Amino acid sequence: MKNRIFTILLALAVACTSCEHVIDYEGTQEDLSIGSTVINAVAIAGMPFIVYLIHAERADLAQARRYVDFDTAMYHYNETYTGDYSSNEYLQRTHIPSAQVEVQVNGQTTYPMTFDGKNYNYKTSYTPQEGDHVVVNATVDGVTLTAETTVPAKPQIEVVSNEELDGNPYKYMNGLAFETDSIMRLTLRINDVGGDGYYRLRVRSVGVSYFHSGILDQNRTSTTVWTITPYYRAQDVFFSDDEMFMDSRLTSGFGGWSAFFSNVFSSEQIQGGGYTFVVDSPKVPYTPSVYDWMKEEGIIDDSQLKNFTYIPPQIQVDLEAITEDYYRFLKSAELYRLTTSDINSETIYTHGNAVNGWGILGAMSYDRHIIYFEN
Repeated sequence: MKNRIFTILLALAVACTSCEHVIDYEGTQEDLSIGSTVINAVAIAGMPFIVYLIHAERADLAQARRYVDFDTAMYHYNETYTGDYSSNEYLQRTHIPSAQVEVQVNGQTTYPMTFDGKNYNYKTSYTPQEGDHVVVNATVDGVTLTAETTVPAKPQIEVVSNEELDGNPYKYMNGLAFETDSIMRLTLRINDVGGDGYYRLRVRSVGVSYFHSGILDQNRTSTTVWTITPYYRAQDVFFSDDEMFMDSRLTSGFGGWSAFFSNVFSSEQIQGGGYTFVVDSPKVPYTPSVYDWMKEEGIIDDSQLKNFTYIPPQIQVDLEAITEDYYRFLKSAELYRLTTSDINSETIYTHGNAVNGWGILGAMSYDRHIIYFEN
């Protein structure tokens, strides 16, 4: 039968990531209206383990989605918000609620996983630890998909020095405005790197702002009750001219990232031992003025801040040790996201490690440091 090329959509929901997998397919169009099972999961040391299972779909049936994975120039989130996606028709159609899913750890203990209909994922009581060998088995319509991984050891990164600098040379980059007039310059050192290691560096700037609303009295003339809802503003894009971050295949920028820049790298780029480098991170605008003004005027007080722990403007530095499969997946996803608007681009094969299906089971551990801005 004549070969047809169909595009399989993967949704890495743990990181809010989407990508495409292109395969040679022999069969009818009806065969792929609902196709093979896709698994997406990352076993993170110290974090609850979650698995996403979806049906693979043809590209003409799949909902267009953008690769996000938190690697965006600016985004907002509320500390206490949990999304409810139960009415989303696309998620209802593609996600699989009735699979038999289990995770086996170190060839010994097996944990059942149950479907969470609010968040469209499978959850369990198991929390991954460094060195755990993790195997996921998911049975759908009598076919068992299997994927396995091993959680890497925690890496080490040191903040050698940091300096807050006035002026932001990255204020307008890649068509985006970072809306801030200062940066944090960090000198970092990756320690004890040996063998075949794979890493991702995240340098995240975080600030806090406030929504405010009032409830009018019965005459609708004056406000008697004020509600203050804090939310965070964050951006993951950082800048460096160190060769460690250079990837010649990334010929154009994406989402605020510069062309030829990748925060995913291997130990070969560090050349063993310890490695020292410099990165710059623009400060996220910090806007507490509404809350401060209302507090000064006696309109509100601290008791009206609900379900919120205040944090000052800061930089979060995470060095993630990742598995080779997850490294290869992220690299292929970086290439894919540059081709979404280029019909002349070559086919990008997204890496996966599932048997009897599609998708990726990755693993990571991380070392985090927090550096606060002066104001």
